Amino acid sequence: MRLPELMISWLLTVLGKKLLSVSALFHVFASERDSFPQEVGLLFEGSEVGKLYGGRDGASLSFSLSPIVGCDLGEYGKQDIFCVSGEPCYSSVVGRKLASASLVQSSVEEAVVGVVLSFDSGPCLSILNLGDELFVYNKIPEKIVISEGLSLISVS
Repeated sequence: MRLPELMISWLLTVLGKKLLSVSALFHVFASERDSFPQEVGLLFEGSEVGKLYGGRDGASLSFSLSPIVGCDLGEYGKQDIFCVSGEPCYSSVVGRKLASASLVQSSVEEAVVGVVLSFDSGPCLSILNLGDELFVYNKIPEKIVISEGLSLISVS
């Protein structure tokens, strides 16, 4: 398994910095926003936006410093960017400093499938690629930890 070096490098640069905002790319069809983001962008003070998204293999979590971009899909709807900073999974961590970060490794997929960000005073943000969809949790459900054989690799 190859560790995502760019993601690790970026995480190390944002340690101790405040999370300013979170944006996400969603599929929108007939004015209905999908439940799961396709990409999540994290903006920390003094840093470039880090973009998390599903890898081409359908299992791994990928990372990029390129911006999130929406597009019109014609009759299939559109991909649109939303500020999600105030939504339940994110609101407890926006405005807090990143205390530690860990990659989430799946023994089932034999890949890094997610990241867990821990903030000062305890709240966490976990972003996982499960079945080619991004899932966002404050705490990863135990049944997913067991079924996917998840383990954490600290980067801090």
